[in-house]
Amino acid sequence: MNILKGKLNKKNMARFAGVKSRELDITLARIAEQGYLKYEKMKGGIYQFVLYPEPVQELELRNN
Repeated sequence: MNILKGKLNKKNMARFAGVKSRELDITLARIAEQGYLKYEKMKGGIYQFVLYPEPVQELELRNN
């Protein structure tokens, strides 16, 4: 499984995603919801991301 990790500014992240800058947050949220992407918007408009080749679902375990 090839996983792509990186940090990009907003302009380069929009180019990577193939959308305009103003549509970036909506597009990233949609891709993350499908399980292909995990991302975090950091200070200064930098996006740190992990892109998976197939959907990955995270499970939250609780001990009550």
